[in-house]
Amino acid sequence: MAFDIPSRSILVCEDDPAMLRIFQFLLLQQGIRKVMTTSRGETVPEMAQKDRPDLILLDLMLPGRDGIDVLRELKSTESTRAIPVMVVSGKESQEQVQQAMMAGAIDYIIKPFEPMELGARIRGFLESLGVQ
Repeated sequence: MAFDIPSRSILVCEDDPAMLRIFQFLLLQQGIRKVMTTSRGETVPEMAQKDRPDLILLDLMLPGRDGIDVLRELKSTESTRAIPVMVVSGKESQEQVQQAMMAGAIDYIIKPFEPMELGARIRGFLESLGVQ
C-alpha cells in the first residue's frame, strides 16, 4: 500500500541500470516523489551534502569506490553523519553485514530482495521520521 510522502527524498547509489529502475519504480510505489540516483560511489558524499536526502540506499559493489568506504566517509563528515543509510547489496557474508553495520548502516538488505519487504522497511523507517 502506497502513501504519499512527496516531501521525503531518497538517494540511491546502484551501478546496475536494471536494479536502479527497480528501485525507482518501488520508491514511486511507496509515494516517494524525489528520488535521486547515481551509479558511482564517489559522487554520494557530495550529493548527500547538497541534497540532504532523508535516506540513502547504498550498494557496496560499485565502480570507482567501495560502498563501505563511502559509508565511512558519510558517517565521519559532520554534514552527512545523521543521514541514515540502508545498504542493499549482493554481498551476503556475515562479515560484510557486520562491517556495514559497524560503519553506521541502519539496515542491510541482501539482493536479490523481495520488493514488498524492501518497501515495508523503507516505509517503516520513513514513518518513524514522523511522516504524516
